[in-house]
Amino acid sequence: MEPEKHHNEFHFEEELRELGRDLTFQNDDMIKQHPFLNKIYPYALNTIHLVTYCENNTISLLSASLEIGTVESVSGFADEIGGISCGVDHQGNLKPYAYNLNTLEKIYKHPQTRFVFAGSQIPHFDRLKSFAINLHIDNKADDVISWKLALNAKGHPILITSLKEKENLL
Repeated sequence: MEPEKHHNEFHFEEELRELGRDLTFQNDDMIKQHPFLNKIYPYALNTIHLVTYCENNTISLLSASLEIGTVESVSGFADEIGGISCGVDHQGNLKPYAYNLNTLEKIYKHPQTRFVFAGSQIPHFDRLKSFAINLHIDNKADDVISWKLALNAKGHPILITSLKEKENLL
């Protein structure tokens, strides 16, 4: 299975202001996801969604979920690309069920790969959690921040995107 192509854009505001224009930098690197995530669903980049918050100058993990790709089909062909969301506890353990985000149906295994959610744990979850908390510290934000992360084949977190509370993250 080939790695999933991921397109990402960054704005380097300070440097671009010096140039007097707004340019976009594109990062078209390939992300080869961790074998565990690939086992769940190899045809999409499965992401870990972490939400951190700051209270009394302490940053903590508020919630976590695993966002998984899927293909919905009535005709036997890919009719619609969908998604699944499975809750994750603070130790990285997957909840015994997930939700199909198109139907809101509770499911216990992935519809295509038959991967069973119960009893599974996201590898390197402490590393992912520390990464998000350190990003929150670097942002010097007193708000809630939502982080979408990928986990590469070597177990290193990759930031895909983030949203602050004021950007309607929940």
